[in-house]
Amino acid sequence: MLEELDLLAKRIQRLVSRVQTLSAEADDLRRQLQSVSAERDELTQKLQVEQSQQVELKESLGSAQTAVQQTKAQAQQERAALQGTLDLFRQENEAMQSSLKTREQEVHRLREVTQQARQRIDGVLEKLPGALSQEAS
Repeated sequence: MLEELDLLAKRIQRLVSRVQTLSAEADDLRRQLQSVSAERDELTQKLQVEQSQQVELKESLGSAQTAVQQTKAQAQQERAALQGTLDLFRQENEAMQSSLKTREQEVHRLREVTQQARQRIDGVLEKLPGALSQEAS
């Protein structure tokens, strides 16, 4: 019976030793679990922050794209208006160039007519009596 008690005591010691080992492993696993949980919580927070930043960036990008589209539309309108003004100036310039050419032709014609009139007047003056005396004096 003593042997049985010794065996039982050794078994109990092994069980106690095993329980202590398991308890130590359980404590270690709890610490690891707490560490992993803390890391998970930290990563979750970082993910939420990054998702929030991503949403802000998307909104900012949307605003920027809207501003770009508005600016492009405004630039196209201004370009169209300026093109219209340019076309009007070109037409006006062409009209003025045409008018100038017409006026230059008219001035040239008037100079020729004036020259012809002077020649006629000079011819008439030469035929008048006393024209020689005016030239001599």
